[in-house]
Amino acid sequence: MVRIPGSTGTRRRRTWLALGTAAALTFLAIPATSFANLAGSTFEGNDGNLVVNTTGNTDWANVAGLSAGIDLASGSGDNSFGQGTKEDDANVTVVSGSIPPQKSDLTRFYEASESISGQTFLYLAWERTNVLGSANMDFEINQAVTPGLGSPGPHTINRTAGDLLVTYDFTNGGTNPVLGLNTWLTSATTPVVPGFSPNVCFSSNKFPCWGDHIALNAANSEGAINTGTVTDPIPPNNPRSLAALTFGEAAINLTGSGVFPPGTCKAFGSAFLKSRSSASFPAEVKDFVAPVPVNISNCGRVTIIKHTDPRGIDQNFSYTSTLAGTNITCTTDTTPANFTLNDTGNTSGDSPANTEDCTNVPVGSYTVTEGAEPNGFVLESLTCTAGGAQDLTIPEQANITVTADSHVTCTYTNQQQLGAIKVTKTSTKGNAPLAGATFSVTGPNSFSTTLTTGDDGTACVDQLLFGTYHVTETSAPGGYDINDPSTHDVAVNTNATCSDDPFNGVSLSFSDTPLTDITATATSEAPGGTQSTITCTGTSDDTVTVLNTSDGPKEAASVSANGLHPGTYTCTIVIDP
Repeated sequence: MVRIPGSTGTRRRRTWLALGTAAALTFLAIPATSFANLAGSTFEGNDGNLVVNTTGNTDWANVAGLSAGIDLASGSGDNSFGQGTKEDDANVTVVSGSIPPQKSDLTRFYEASESISGQTFLYLAWERTNVLGSANMDFEINQAVTPGLGSPGPHTINRTAGDLLVTYDFTNGGTNPVLGLNTWLTSATTPVVPGFSPNVCFSSNKFPCWGDHIALNAANSEGAINTGTVTDPIPPNNPRSLAALTFGEAAINLTGSGVFPPGTCKAFGSAFLKSRSSASFPAEVKDFVAPVPVNISNCGRVTIIKHTDPRGIDQNFSYTSTLAGTNITCTTDTTPANFTLNDTGNTSGDSPANTEDCTNVPVGSYTVTEGAEPNGFVLESLTCTAGGAQDLTIPEQANITVTADSHVTCTYTNQQQLGAIKVTKTSTKGNAPLAGATFSVTGPNSFSTTLTTGDDGTACVDQLLFGTYHVTETSAPGGYDINDPSTHDVAVNTNATCSDDPFNGVSLSFSDTPLTDITATATSEAPGGTQSTITCTGTSDDTVTVLNTSDGPKEAASVSANGLHPGTYTCTIVIDP
């Protein structure tokens, strides 16, 4: 039967004779001379040339992400499919030899794609050397690659269910191509692509096959053939002059046509161009341009990384996010509304514990927010690659915009709030530094340590969590007495280490009192002579205190007093009263 593009049918076997039907020329209602871009895109896909006509638009001369497939030189060394290869044949044979004159001799093709406002657009172009009145070509776009397909010999095209075939046909004298899409079916139960026909083969009698066909229209596609000479500025061998009817292009809204339904992810990684001998879909496939890598995707990737300062601290940090989608896959959860990261053990690099990596993230806007900071930590920084940024009003929140094939990485760095306490010990006489003084330091979470001053009279402890600490001198160096036995409560609330210069932590100064020993003696010069009694007193806070009294009277009396603070001391010696 005659296949009228745009009609739907359920018969398993179909023959596509669209070019023999006038109705086949109506699917692209936008004429090539109108130069109106496909809605939502700035790409000039229907002007039949490769350069920008309107400022602010793009064309092949400046489109981002251009992929180019270059054919072998025309002639006896050119390659083509042989042995009657048809569209549905995955097992093919590549042969060398001149392309028959009645067949399109392809020279190159171009591919590019972009995501705009949640819609994915695909741009395609072909070139040929011979000027035939009609052209029947298609672009096969696969999810997987087929290495070495351009070399002579047998090959198996690596096709996956859901692969895409873009059919491109125009008749003699026509300038608007007829465009269609087919998906690769592996069985009658292959998931139906929304918007496409039911799971029936388009031409073949058996699976696997090309099926699920839609005819594109002006709402979701546009295209044109050059009606006059145009210049190709793209290397190699540029610029090159292309005669009329040797260049064709198309722009397709993959979202609007149903290939990329909203909220689902799909990606293609390889594309190649081939020509058919007629408009009939089962016609023999001849010349082709070998596959090239492409990157056509409607989803992106989001990675959240946790760093601590200093690195490697064993501490959990909680997060909430709006990352969600039908096919989204994340490291810790397929729907990571809540997840936890920990930088434990990482001195420089990253590990699964501190990384949440989400792939197949649909195009859109998302947020990731760090929860309440654990005790002793503060958010030091939040940095993101292109597509992400720290919220200006919520510092813990990353605002992320995912575009097709984008990869946004946001790194949270949380500084552990660690302070330091330094004590300085000097003498009350001359402020000389004192070594050997000990101090008790206690604080939050049952923290307890002992400090001993060194030769410079100082002692320091750091890595202290923020909080209130209690510092008490517990013993003075030999020959000194504690001048201030009270406990000092100090607030550690500034990040500091003992090695800081200048020191930025908590500083406490203590002084100890030097002690003095006194001895008073009285000894008779003659045996059996005089006897003496000794009494020593001292002043402390204007109070007279008896220090010691000799057990006298004796011929040899002696009194000693040790560890005396500076003051006035009096010893009275009475001889033979």
